[in-house]
Amino acid sequence: MPTSRAILRRLNLNAAVFAAACGLMACGGGGESEIYKSVDALTALTTAEEPLRQKLFDHMQDRYLWYRDLPPLDLTDSRYQNLSNLLEDVRKTPEDRFSGFADAALQQQRIEQGVSGSYGLRFMLRDESASSGGFDIRIASIEDESSVADAGLQRGDRIIAAQGVEINELGYDGFREIFDEPGLGVQRTLTVRHPDGQERTVTIERTEHGLSPVRRASVFVSPDSGRRVGYVLIEEFIRLTSTQLETYRDDYVNAGLDDLILDMRYNGGGLVAASRDLASTVYGQVAGDAVYTTLQRNDKYSAEDFTFYFANFDNAFTTLPRVFVLMTEATCSASEEVINGLRPFMEVITIGAESCGKPYASRGFELVPEVLDVHVLESRSVNADGEGDFFNGFTPVCEAMDDPVLPFTDPRESLISVALYYADNGECPALNVLASDRVRRISAVQQTLPPLPSAGAIYYAD
Repeated sequence: MPTSRAILRRLNLNAAVFAAACGLMACGGGGESEIYKSVDALTALTTAEEPLRQKLFDHMQDRYLWYRDLPPLDLTDSRYQNLSNLLEDVRKTPEDRFSGFADAALQQQRIEQGVSGSYGLRFMLRDESASSGGFDIRIASIEDESSVADAGLQRGDRIIAAQGVEINELGYDGFREIFDEPGLGVQRTLTVRHPDGQERTVTIERTEHGLSPVRRASVFVSPDSGRRVGYVLIEEFIRLTSTQLETYRDDYVNAGLDDLILDMRYNGGGLVAASRDLASTVYGQVAGDAVYTTLQRNDKYSAEDFTFYFANFDNAFTTLPRVFVLMTEATCSASEEVINGLRPFMEVITIGAESCGKPYASRGFELVPEVLDVHVLESRSVNADGEGDFFNGFTPVCEAMDDPVLPFTDPRESLISVALYYADNGECPALNVLASDRVRRISAVQQTLPPLPSAGAIYYAD
């Protein structure tokens, strides 16, 4: 049956992300994060005296895109002891859904060092219908170096109990709340059912662990057309993203790809420079000073408008006529800039659900040194054609539901299968076609191409 936009929106809005996803220049939404898990940052956020409230308000009067629209406030109001209340009362609606606070130390650690303090778990509510057995909460993705990965959990595992309580008793909100306790070393128990039906109870812990923003790289090969379709998962844009993209280019640029799939379904944003490096990897045909994106400040600081140009990488792809981008409502900010920045130069085929709609960027402003920063929207981004007001998000060329059941290397996976179908047929598949056994079979064709780094070629049957 066709999937309604309402169901797509509900599924993606119910995604919860347990990884700080906010960058220094273009941080995005897309779910909960570890960004407030420091006790010091929480205390600073919720016990602000009047001078700190004034500091926040003055910063917004200076740098905020909509500083002219700030309402007058009585900063002595006790409600503003919690700075979140103050920000909520002054933010421009409906444009600003994104300004927020960050644990300064944890964010610096994540962006600059590629280290996170988290469980490393992203989960999604797949179904809450009584007819399907109640709440179906699935693991959508995990960080490879996290305690969740160490416990052997994987995308597609169904969480059936937490802290010894069944999920149907906890409910979705109750399940989310068990992760609210701040600090490292906090442990939680989960009982999961693997796709093969096996059930296990494991203990996971919020730990400091390394990140791997560029991963799951592989190549899909059609046994019918012989098309070689590259695939890479880009989880976020931090300094390490640019470093790992260099390795990805070395490994795959000479793989003879006919198409490329960028999986940014959970990419909430990050550094504009890192997103520029991804776009420059894809569009290696760039010549001269081609504009990737320009950040436009408010009229007080228009002299500081800044343009990011495509980088000229010797090992970038130079023959790709188009690129597929997998996206959901968690695809935000700098990841949307990749879509917008490439559009003037090549065909971008978006697959999934509408992206979050954040054509703005921010920079961290120090409220409490080394403890609490605020990120208010201070610039809008436009591409080489001056286009940038994607406030409502990007509409997918092919609408499809992100169904967290199969791994990212499986050609039958809900969004990947749509891209592979389009690569062979030049059009979006009918949903009933993708659901058929004919497409969902995997060919046992013997691999004849040389193996590629990170993953061998994966064959799919049409």
